[in-house]
Amino acid sequence: MADIWIISDGKPGHINQSLGLVEALLEFKPNLTFKTLPLKGVSSELFATDRPKLIISAGRATHFWNWALTVRFGAKNVVLMRPSLPYSFFNLALVPEHDAPPASDRVVTTKGAINRMKPSNKQPESRLVLLGGPSKHVIWDDDRIIEQIDQLTEPSIGLLNVATSRRTSSDLLQRLKSKTSIRLIEPDSVDSDWLPSTLATTEQVIVSSDSVSMVYEALTAGCTVSLIRLESTTNSRTQQGIDSLVEQGLVGATADQKPANPVSNFREATRCAEIILERAWL
Repeated sequence: MADIWIISDGKPGHINQSLGLVEALLEFKPNLTFKTLPLKGVSSELFATDRPKLIISAGRATHFWNWALTVRFGAKNVVLMRPSLPYSFFNLALVPEHDAPPASDRVVTTKGAINRMKPSNKQPESRLVLLGGPSKHVIWDDDRIIEQIDQLTEPSIGLLNVATSRRTSSDLLQRLKSKTSIRLIEPDSVDSDWLPSTLATTEQVIVSSDSVSMVYEALTAGCTVSLIRLESTTNSRTQQGIDSLVEQGLVGATADQKPANPVSNFREATRCAEIILERAWL
């Protein structure tokens, strides 16, 4: 019998958000139990004999079943990110501020999406560059990326670690591979644990500004974060969120600029878990 049910659409980003919240709840109440329900076959849970106390999900495809199972069992429910159903269908919605959620006691505004990152002992002067790729939110510019990476390379402190993503173009990859001043890390060369474990121990992270989730994950991992800044497309809410972080001094505006007000305890999952426990749902 599980206290918490997670409904999963199978997308890694969505399940990681749900697990981030559950793991934060377990930090306060280690005796809580949970299980993950894949969308395929979730309808059979309507006939389950055990009853959850809390149902959590992320992703549009999960929203109906989150609500339906909540009605069936009289549980409380939480949706991560802006829901496709009315907010009244959920006891709590944890919505990133760039989505401009309504003011309501059912809504908690978060800085970015919740994630599972955790800080650890930092390696002094360690640096990591995280690159995304073409996105509807920015005007991608390979030359600008290369220029800012070149500004970061200093032979006296060794190779600069640069990790690319599956969105990184082949042209940019080839240009990066030609540089002897960097150590290139491609997604297929590492396992799924590489990024969380690396961020946990890395002191300074420089992220291309299209990679919004990476910015928040690096902050959560306790890293000092700066941006490889790209021009934003018109009215991009996610980039407005990045601009807000810069204005607050939480991240550096450019690759070689440190944040004015770096944070050492950026744990949105923990804050949201505390709110849930304060409401005595578990």
